[in-house]
Amino acid sequence: MFGRLLKPRWQHTNPDIRLKAIEKMSAASDAEILAKLARGDSSTLVRAAATACLADFGLLDEIFNQDGAPSVREAASMRIMSLLAGTTPDAPPHDTRLRLVRLTENPEVLAHIATHSPDEACQLAAIERMSGNPALLPLAIDGPSEPVRVAAAQQISSLPDLKRLTREGRDKRVVRIARDAAKALQEQQQRQEAASARVIQLADRFEQHARRRVDALYGPRLEQLEQQWQESAASATPDLANRVNLALNRCRTQLKELQEEHRRKELAETAKMERNAACRSLYQLLGEATEDTWDSQLGEMRSALATQQRRWNGASEQSLPSQDESVAFENLCAAFNSMLSLADRVGEHRDDPKALKELASQWPAEYARPSLLSKLLETPAEPKPSEHSAPASSKSNPHRGLLIALKRELGKGNLRHANRLWHKAEALLAEGNAPQLARELEKLKARREELKDWHRFAAEPKKQELCAQMDQLASSTLDPQQLASAIQALHEEWRSLMSSDQDEDQALWDRFKAATDLAYEPCKAHFAEQDAQRKANLEKRIELCAQLDGFIAAQDWNHVDWEGLWQIRQQAPRDWQRYQPVRFTDNRDVQKRFSAALTALDEQIDVHSEQAASQRTALITQVEQINLEVEDLRDAIAEAQKIQKQWRNTAWLPPSQHRPLQKRFRKAVDQVFKARDKQKEAFKADQNQRQERVKGEIESLEQALQAPFSSDNANTLRECLHNLEDAVDGRLAPALNRQVQQLRRRAQERLAKLKDWQQWHRLQEQVSALDSVQEVDESQLSMAVAFEALAGVPSPEPERQRRLAWQLEALPSAMKQQGFSVLEEMTKMLAAHSSGIRDAERQRLLAALAVLEPGNA
Repeated sequence: MFGRLLKPRWQHTNPDIRLKAIEKMSAASDAEILAKLARGDSSTLVRAAATACLADFGLLDEIFNQDGAPSVREAASMRIMSLLAGTTPDAPPHDTRLRLVRLTENPEVLAHIATHSPDEACQLAAIERMSGNPALLPLAIDGPSEPVRVAAAQQISSLPDLKRLTREGRDKRVVRIARDAAKALQEQQQRQEAASARVIQLADRFEQHARRRVDALYGPRLEQLEQQWQESAASATPDLANRVNLALNRCRTQLKELQEEHRRKELAETAKMERNAACRSLYQLLGEATEDTWDSQLGEMRSALATQQRRWNGASEQSLPSQDESVAFENLCAAFNSMLSLADRVGEHRDDPKALKELASQWPAEYARPSLLSKLLETPAEPKPSEHSAPASSKSNPHRGLLIALKRELGKGNLRHANRLWHKAEALLAEGNAPQLARELEKLKARREELKDWHRFAAEPKKQELCAQMDQLASSTLDPQQLASAIQALHEEWRSLMSSDQDEDQALWDRFKAATDLAYEPCKAHFAEQDAQRKANLEKRIELCAQLDGFIAAQDWNHVDWEGLWQIRQQAPRDWQRYQPVRFTDNRDVQKRFSAALTALDEQIDVHSEQAASQRTALITQVEQINLEVEDLRDAIAEAQKIQKQWRNTAWLPPSQHRPLQKRFRKAVDQVFKARDKQKEAFKADQNQRQERVKGEIESLEQALQAPFSSDNANTLRECLHNLEDAVDGRLAPALNRQVQQLRRRAQERLAKLKDWQQWHRLQEQVSALDSVQEVDESQLSMAVAFEALAGVPSPEPERQRRLAWQLEALPSAMKQQGFSVLEEMTKMLAAHSSGIRDAERQRLLAALAVLEPGNA
């Protein structure tokens, strides 16, 4: 039972008694008991009270994270905040708290420290880690000190808080910080909004591009949009990025399909060109064949035919030919093989004139024959006309030049020029009396028909294809501009094709023209709208010219806002370019008027610019002529600053002319200030050297002051003081100047006591020179207590009564004497003492004198 009664109160079963026991505990001496109660007491109140007394941060953190009672966790939190804030007597040292604050991440703890800590350093450390904390605004407005308010203002990042701080801040610096931060934040928000708007606009453009018909400009425009997207993707929201990616994928798919279609068309065109080239090669072989070719080169001809057939077949594998193309090539190859077969038979029947004659009749007249057939068909040569008959022969064939040209064009295969010459010859025949021309035309007719067949074979399918393409354009959904371009492209292809016969070609042309008219119908409204737009743009350009003319006429050129005038000059061409398209023929006169107005502005600006540039050049020359070789550059700096003010007041100059002059002026002014800085550095180096010398002299003077005072020491002191005065030339740093003044005063005070010291020293020598005796008398004892009383040092206990008697009897009369001096009084006493002195009393006299030593006090 007594054991229970003797238990400590903190172990009592009653929680109220345990609470009272905790109130008397100390965190330093009762740490273990408090930790035990805080961890395991059954009462929430007891645990909370014990927690509120702890000083162990680790234990407090454990309780805060593990205890199930909110009140205990709250007590742990408040205790941690109080310890870190330093508001409790048992808080950690300043350095520890500062280190812990800099490691703390809890915003509530940081806010408590910043608000309640009496330590400004901890407050500032907490504020540094409180970016965006709501407690910053009250601190910036009502913080306990200006540094705290400034630090809090620098951490605020909310625009409403910054605006409120601008209105309610107590410090100019805080208000300025808030205003600048609010302005920067608003500019950042505006940039973000602008970037977001650009992204939205870019997403719309991607989607529009995905819906656009694919044409030749589709790919370059997509690359441009992709480049813009790369620059703006970082500021896009996920939804916008998804929109752009979907549209971009659709665009790429369509572009890939277009590229594939172009590839197929290119393959088809290439294949067709190869097939046409194969046909032309076979025609060329037949046309260029000679007698020798048919006599001895049949193998080469067969090889060439096989090569062109392989060429045709290879091209046909890439793209199937039309039925007409296939039939025409088969007929051409059959004709080629037929002629090769005829040539073989000529060789087989070379000795059979009848067979050769039959073969000659089967051989095409337009091509060269084998030599056997040529000889067979030769007729006896007519007699060669004489020189006298030549003019008559020439006169009998006046169309010889026309026939030569016609044969040449037919030989080259140039059907278009050959047709022109042929029609000219037919016109001559229509005039009559040209039988020889008729015979020659009859001979050439077969060659012309052959060319016509070939060109018909080559051009007619292409023209039919162009007609079909034009029919497709009639139902096309292309926009009018693209449709007009496509129609024009088809017409250019049509014109590039030669006509074998204008009459036969007319039907195809009529079909092509009718399809053109039908396809062009949607373009009429578009181009009518374009004409209206051109007209409106022309009117705007005329209005712009009128505004410029009126502006120029209204100017007082002696009082002009030159910068505003220059901006108008810069803006006018941009406005002019914005008002387009304009019909070229209508724009000529307006363009001349606009150019004349710009020229008038340029002339005035040039005159003003020349004057302003001259003014600035003169100021630059003045700066460059400033003398920088003087010892004191203050006048040079003042002159440079004066010229700077004049420069700021100079007339406006266009940026292109202002920048080089400004650069030159800045360079010249910088040279002046660099010279000033160089002089300052030299002065600073000299002053540092002088201060080092002063410090050395101070050290010497301090050593002299610390040495015992004597005549030699006085001489040393004078020398050191003189050296210090010599070293001190000009201004010194405040701390160094105070030290010099103190040492100077001490040295002067010590030197002023030199006479007293010499008197004191003689006294000391006189006392030491007194004869030593064994017996002590009343005069020795009286002189000893007198010395001690005058020096203010205690006397031995037995001598106190004697000292008191001397102080009451002798001291007052001595002090009444004019010019009383302790050393003088002692000198008189020694002079009156004629006997010797015991060693004990001698030591008492010397001890009293030691206290009175002048200069060492």
